[in-house]
Order: sequence, then C-alpha cells, then structure tokens
Amino acid sequence: MSEHSAPLRVRLLFAYALSALPLSTLAVGMFIILPTVYAESAGIAMAQLALLVPLTRSWDVVSDPLIGWLSDRTRSRYGRRRPWVLASWLPLSISIYALYLPPAGVGPFYLLGWSTVFFTAGTMLFMPYTVWGAELSDNYHERSRVFAYRHVFAALGTLLAAALAWLARDAGTNSIGAPALELIAWTGLALLPFTLLLLFLFVPERPLPKPPLRRAQPRRPLRASLTIIFANRPFRLVLLSYFFNGMANAFPATLFFFFVRHKLDTPGATGMLLSAYFLAAVVGTPLWLKLSHTLGKHRAWLVAMLLAAAAFVFVPFVGPGQTTAFLAIIVVAGLTLGADLAMPGAMLADVVDQDTLASGHRRAGIFYALWAMVAKIALALAVGISFWVLDASGFDAYSDDNGPRALLTLAILFGILPVGFKLVAAAVAWRYPITAERQRALQEAIAAGNFGDSAPV
Repeated sequence: MSEHSAPLRVRLLFAYALSALPLSTLAVGMFIILPTVYAESAGIAMAQLALLVPLTRSWDVVSDPLIGWLSDRTRSRYGRRRPWVLASWLPLSISIYALYLPPAGVGPFYLLGWSTVFFTAGTMLFMPYTVWGAELSDNYHERSRVFAYRHVFAALGTLLAAALAWLARDAGTNSIGAPALELIAWTGLALLPFTLLLLFLFVPERPLPKPPLRRAQPRRPLRASLTIIFANRPFRLVLLSYFFNGMANAFPATLFFFFVRHKLDTPGATGMLLSAYFLAAVVGTPLWLKLSHTLGKHRAWLVAMLLAAAAFVFVPFVGPGQTTAFLAIIVVAGLTLGADLAMPGAMLADVVDQDTLASGHRRAGIFYALWAMVAKIALALAVGISFWVLDASGFDAYSDDNGPRALLTLAILFGILPVGFKLVAAAVAWRYPITAERQRALQEAIAAGNFGDSAPV
C-alpha cells in the first residue's frame, strides 16, 4: 500500500477540515442573510437582486477554470495549493467587511462591485483548499472520509451562524437582519486566519512526482485542456448530477427566510429550524459514509437525493403555524445533506484518476474549479429565477399580507421545483460508472505508468 493509500490520521483530517467552519459561517451570511438585508435595509428591489446575483456570478465562468488551471501549473517551495489560499485571505477579508457591514446609502453598484471581489477571492481560497483535500489520499473510501470530515465542520459552521443570528435577532419581532450579518462577519473574520494557520502548519500538500509522470502528454493551453476534460464521461455525469442537485438545494436555501416568515408565519422559529436542519446533517454524515462503503459513493448519494425529494413533496401542504410538520420535513432533508456535500467531491477525486491515466498529468485543480463553478451557477440561477418569479407573482418581501397566489408561488419554488431537480440529478447519478473496484484498477494502472490508456467507462 502506497503512502497516499494509507488511512489518514484523525488529527490531520481535523486540521484540514477545520477551515470549513468559518467559511461555512460566512457563507450563511452571504447566501441566506445578505440578500434579505440588502432587499429590506438597503432598499434594493427584488427585481434588481434577481439581475445582480447572476451578474456577479457570471465572472466565475472565467475566474474558476482560470484559477484552477493556474493552480495546477503553480510551482513553489510551498506547494501548488498553499500559495493561492494565502494570497486570497486579505482581499476576501476586505470584501467581507465591505459587504457585511455596508455604509448607509449603498446601492446596486456597491453590491455588484464588492460581490465580484468576494467571489474572486473566494475562488482563490476555496478551490485550492478543496483540491488540497482531494489529493490527500488515493484510496476510494479515504477520500469519502476527507469530504465527510469537511462537511461536518461546514455543518457546525452553519450551526454557529444560526446561533449568532439568533443572538443578534430583533427581540421585538424576532426578525434576522443587519445586526446578525455584522456578528457573523466579525466571528468569521476572527476564526478564519486561525484555522488557515493550522491548515498551513499541519496538513501536507502532495508533491508532484520528480521527474513528471512517465509518458505524460505535453501540457496544453487552457482551452485545449478543457476540451479533453469534458471528453471524460464520468466527469460529465458528476458535473450534470451536481448541477441539478445544486439547483434543488439552492431554491430552499435562497427562500428559507421568506418561507418561514411569510408562509409558515413563525419568524421566531427560524433559528431553531436552521439548527435542526444542520444538526441532522451532522448526525446523518456517518450514516452516509457507512452506506457508501456498502453501496458505493454514487449509490449512497442517489439514495439521499430520493429521500430528500420524498420529504420536500409535502412542503406545499404546510400551512401557517404548522412548525412541527415543517420541522419533520427539515430534519429528513437535513439528514440527506451529508451525502450531498461529501459524496460528489469524493467521486470527483476518482474522476481525476481517470484523467491522470489518460493524460499523465495531475490536474485536479481545473476539475474542481469547474465543479465549483457549476455550484455557483446553480445558486445564481436559483436566486435569479426565485426573485424574478416571486416579483411577477406579486410577492412583497416587506409585507406580511401576501395573497394566496404569491404564497403558493413561494411554496412551489421552495418545495416542488427542488423535487424535480433532485429526480433528474438522481437519474444522472445512476449512470456514474466508477466503483471502488474500478478506482483501484485506475490507481494500479497509474502506478504502473500505463498513461495514455483512456480506458473509457
């Protein structure tokens, strides 16, 4: 068994995964609370938000693959991924301060400009950080452990954000707004450098072989590399399934506060419901990890998607004040989140093995950059579609007196539309071909230097 196939130590997994906690805390502020704050406090109309969010994410189509490609080609005494994470910290921190603690009177262009800085710096950090974890092991099941640990800390970070939001809520109305966003910002900014320091000190990067892999194909420019990568069938299947599942998850994430306030009519339960969702995700993660050992990663993920779809079918039937019924749906959906966050990333690490065998190069960076880009596009589309459709239905985020048509539209977007996307994602995942046995064969061929064997699957 090679050094990179041995079981990973728990302390190494902790040191790697811990950075996901502040990143997740800050992400809750950005994706769940910030749109509501800018809509209600800054006076940016929902129709404008529906345009601005996809516009800010359109830059990711360029920045994500470019940074992934450059990360793969980076050569330094500190590694390929570490310099990018380090370089991202300052611009990311500045943009968080600007976005989460905006001065009075800001408008759409302020949000657009600082969001672009935020997402660019976020890509510089999160993409190499993710690849760093994917390269820690060659073992099929150890890769699942890496992403499972990271997911648990991400879920804990979300729970921390929910607790902070509850502490900073308006005591009179129980609403969550600008004070919660400010507290989340300061907490995340304080924790992030500490966790990154542990990452730099205690998590090794996988060195490139010296000399490079034998019989490797010549390095290609970015455009040619992308063409070859998209010819990888397992990659296309992972990407498509991840996109549709991302769409399914993005609608509830975008509309959660609106749904609890306007449809469930219990804004005071927001913190409890969020906490229950992510606590269920932490509890469920070991179960999916165990199931993946039995069924394989993609089959375990498929089961989770079907279970989540079955739960969300009941969302439109939840009426005002029915918090217990909604809590049951949230807990079931939360249990499936561990599979959503752990399995696709681990599957992609196996897909990279397929590319390494075909090309002779280790270029996980560009694979994970494209993967991250798809998730961002899914979220941006969900925000844009949700806000545009709600605006067309007459929904008013400022009013507590929305009509039946607007509330039904909110329920469909929150619950029914995600079911359709989950089912499509599950159908695509069913066709994914890389099993534990196939991945082991890929590693053996790579170790033997049999590069150029595309071995299509």
